[in-house]
Amino acid sequence: MAQSTLTKFFTAQERRNLQSLYNTGELEAMILQMKSKSDHLDKVQLNIAVMGDVGSGKSTFINAMRDLRSNDQGAAPTGNEETWMEPTRYPYRALPNVQLWDLPGTNSFGFELNNYLKQVKFESFDFFIIVSQARFRENDAVIAKKIQEQGKEFYYIRSKIDNDTRSLKMQGADLNEGWSSIRRDCIINFQSVGVTLPDIFLISSFEREQYDFPKLKSTLARDLPNIQSNVFSLSIPKMMLEITEPKGSTLMTRVLLLAILSGIVGVVPVLAPFPVPMLVPVWYLFTTIVITVSGWIYLRKQLGLSDRLVPSLAKRGKRSGLQVRLKERGFKTKISPAVTNVLFGITTVTCMITGIKHGFSPMGISIFGTVSSFAFTCKLLKDSLNDRLETGQRLVQAALSRD
Repeated sequence: MAQSTLTKFFTAQERRNLQSLYNTGELEAMILQMKSKSDHLDKVQLNIAVMGDVGSGKSTFINAMRDLRSNDQGAAPTGNEETWMEPTRYPYRALPNVQLWDLPGTNSFGFELNNYLKQVKFESFDFFIIVSQARFRENDAVIAKKIQEQGKEFYYIRSKIDNDTRSLKMQGADLNEGWSSIRRDCIINFQSVGVTLPDIFLISSFEREQYDFPKLKSTLARDLPNIQSNVFSLSIPKMMLEITEPKGSTLMTRVLLLAILSGIVGVVPVLAPFPVPMLVPVWYLFTTIVITVSGWIYLRKQLGLSDRLVPSLAKRGKRSGLQVRLKERGFKTKISPAVTNVLFGITTVTCMITGIKHGFSPMGISIFGTVSSFAFTCKLLKDSLNDRLETGQRLVQAALSRD
């Protein structure tokens, strides 16, 4: 199941195209290509984790979803004993791009729950179905919270409802009221732990045409496009990291080279035939500003960020709310306050050197200017690069999200 996030959504040729567009600074074209893919996710594989305690009926439920009995070939093994440590995948033929994963019982190995979630690679799944029997359990609440913390969704299933039905009949209770009471209990328990209510289904994996089982299957088929779209949106940060990392590393190397150049150029006045104390502060200020601003402009061009980008994306995608959303997410194309602060600091230090120049030796002033020039240039361009990489990611997320 392990794969890069880009591989999940894009073919090899599409990945090469995205990388090429980003490397050449064509950010708008890259976003439009990703947007085109986000509108056609029907062939993207969806991995659904089926979770619950030992004996909750997870495996029997998976077999029922696949129209199999426990002794059929390819069926998930059933029973109250679980001996495997790894999630097991089963294809769901009704929805060809859906894989159902049978996870070990949450109480099967005596692990602390967070360690269990790491063991089964909880974060790698796209959607979840929590299966519970008889009553709402503490693990159900914890897992539900973990799912929603990731921004993902889940269904909650009360399995073995046929057993509850038999019990209600033996008590002479009204069946509809009994089922409503079970559903209300699930709702109250989710609300009590602050979990947004999921779809709740009361099912029997043996009586597949009764209770909520048909509704569950039709709901999953109906929700599939929205689930895939949500998974795509949640994957954008990881996809962007894969796309930007190679170029980001290259640009960071160039930032260091520019900073070194800025420091080296600061040594030049030492070799000048005229008074060094008078020249160094001016030269230090001039070289630092020129190299740093040039580097800032270079990074902006290399990463494809411009003042025209957002209006162009909004117009081409007919996204009236895009500019507002980008503003809310902190999209910036103007010079950042950090740049202004650093340049102000350069000016201040230069004025200080000028004011006390007679207290320093020419070599001391030159060394101070060289080190300061390197440090200022490196800090400013490094911060600018990181800011622009993050800005590009926010832009992609806003451009691909739904209005």
